[in-house]
Amino acid sequence: MLGIRLTDEVGTLVDGPVATTQPTATLREAAHSLAADRVGLLVVVDHRGVLGVISERDIVMAAAEDLDLDEERVRDHASEDLLMVEETDTVLQAAQTMASAEIRHLAIARRGEVTGVVSVRDLMAVLLEVTSDAPA
Repeated sequence: MLGIRLTDEVGTLVDGPVATTQPTATLREAAHSLAADRVGLLVVVDHRGVLGVISERDIVMAAAEDLDLDEERVRDHASEDLLMVEETDTVLQAAQTMASAEIRHLAIARRGEVTGVVSVRDLMAVLLEVTSDAPA
């Protein structure tokens, strides 16, 4: 049991460090990082800070286009539009943001610095727990 409600801060869902990759990494290296960290999104960072994100879907799209995953670079496939909410926003606010933007992962920030990522799966776990606790 998570013990988290929809009105709790979304930061309570963040556990552990943010999975990252470099913009110069190959798509194959990014795929290996996704698999090793068991996540669906990597935050792209370099010495300047956060540059964007790359998702498993981005890599699948490149593979479907028959691009060479050993040659293609993260920087050429990552999204620079990093959508995030503050960790003090509610779980429900995060879910609403994800639904309206039609995304499956959302960066969580503390004063503008990325502290974690939540996924639709994370939010579903909360929703299922809340609905299972509701009176029939």
